[in-house]
Order: sequence, then structure tokens, then C-alpha cells
Amino acid sequence: MQKILTTDDLRETKQHGFPGFPLQFYMDDTRDFYNSQVSWHWHNEFEIVLVSEGTVIFHIGQHTLTLQAGEAIFINSRILHQFTAENYGILPNIVFAPEFIAPSESVIYQKYIAPVEKSTLEYLVLQKECDRQARILELLEILFQHLASEKYHELQVRNLLSEVWLMMTEQIPPAIEKEPHKSRKNFSYNSVMVMIQYIQSHYMETICLEDIAASANISKNTAIRYFHANIGMSPIDYLLKCRISIACKMLRETSDKISHIANSVGYENTGYFCRLFRRHTGLSPNEYRRL
Repeated sequence: MQKILTTDDLRETKQHGFPGFPLQFYMDDTRDFYNSQVSWHWHNEFEIVLVSEGTVIFHIGQHTLTLQAGEAIFINSRILHQFTAENYGILPNIVFAPEFIAPSESVIYQKYIAPVEKSTLEYLVLQKECDRQARILELLEILFQHLASEKYHELQVRNLLSEVWLMMTEQIPPAIEKEPHKSRKNFSYNSVMVMIQYIQSHYMETICLEDIAASANISKNTAIRYFHANIGMSPIDYLLKCRISIACKMLRETSDKISHIANSVGYENTGYFCRLFRRHTGLSPNEYRRL
């Protein structure tokens, strides 16, 4: 199983590419990740993900987006994100440093890259319905096919990505592009990332709000306030969402007893788990399994 390795504040530790060529191409299959879920993380690099097969749900900060095959998403640097597939997803993607296109001291960087990197833009979805975006998607497929080959020309990669970048930035509303950069590393944001990491590591245990808050060394009220400000829900709501999501996947992919699934996501009382599951999905676990 693959796993995203992060620091305590959820910054990914992996180096993407190398100093002379700070770009890395990946062909991810969500089935290679536990529960088909790529866990919460962020990195200093940009990321572009194409959904080539399947349906994938992206969580970007407070936003939840569902992308179908043929659609793509750009994720800005230092943005907390996570994604999971409904059944499975094949995701060719690139993670690259802003300096890959042009050095930070260059006019090109200052004119075309810095305004995006330093803006409040978190993501940009690319869909075929828009002619201009359809062309970007075509270029991305060419770029990814080129990177997937055993031998590729580095200059051609840079040229293709530069063309994608230029066309992509034309899709960003000027008002967003010119907004001042907001620090994504304030204390509340970092605390939320620590608590999310704790929840994702301990959801199968009997944990409460006090445990979640303690993981970030803050009070329960502060934890609630920070979660609402950064994620748009309470810590307990996030814990419940995490548990129900994993239970749904187990119901789809295993024949485990409902009592075992309930216990696996932190509920010793199967009846209570079933009531929560129906409240949040509109179906009983058995009804959901029969879909």
C-alpha cells in the first residue's frame, strides 16, 4: 500500500523531481492507497491531477469537488488537500516547483507565476465543456503521455507545461489573481492539520473532542473554532464524516459483518452505528451494501 508521508503539520516530506529538474510525474491508482484515499497533505509545489478513469472526490481546504474521467484540477502551492475515489480512480499527475517554468528572479516568473502562487486561489477545475479548457486537457494528455514514456525530452516537457500554464492562468478571474496572498501557515491552520492527522490515525478508536483538541495542545472550544474557520465543520463532524466514508468503502468492497465494520470505525455499539449511518446516508448499512 502506498502512503503519503508527512510532518506533524501535514507537509509532505517527499522530494518531487530533483534540483535540476523539479518536476515529478506520477501514475496513481487509488486502489494502491488504503481505502482508496490519498490522505490530507500539502506541499510547496504546484500540482495538476487528471482523472483518466473513475470518479474522484477532492477535498481542498473547505471545498469538496467531484471530478469525472476526462476532467482535471490544478492545486496551488501550500494548499491542504485530500482525495478519494468512489470505487477507483486512475490519476496521472505532476507535482512541480514554481521555478520549474522559470527562475524566481526572472520576468516570466514575476509576470506569470508569482501572481498565481501568491494569490488566494486554491484550485482550478478544468472541464471539456469549455473550449479553451478542453484544449488545456488535450495538452495535459500529451504532456502526461510524453512523461510516461521511458525517454522524454526535458525541454519539450518544459515547453508543453509552459503552454498549459499560460492557457490555464487565462482562466483565473483577475479579481482572484490580484488579491493579496494569505498566509497558509497561521497557527489555527497548522493546529487543524495536526488534529486531522490525529483523527485519520485514530478514527478506529473511541476518541472524543477532548482527545482531538489535546493532540494540538489547545482547548475544546478553540478546536471547534479553528475547525469551523479552516474546514467549515466541527472536529466531531469531521470524525464522523471520516468514519462513515470508510464504512461505506468497507460495505462496498468486503463481506464483513456489520458489527465488524462498526467496530473497525470506532463504534462498539452496532445499533448506534447503524442509526448514525442511516442519518448521514439515508440508508441502513445493509441497504447501502445492496446498491
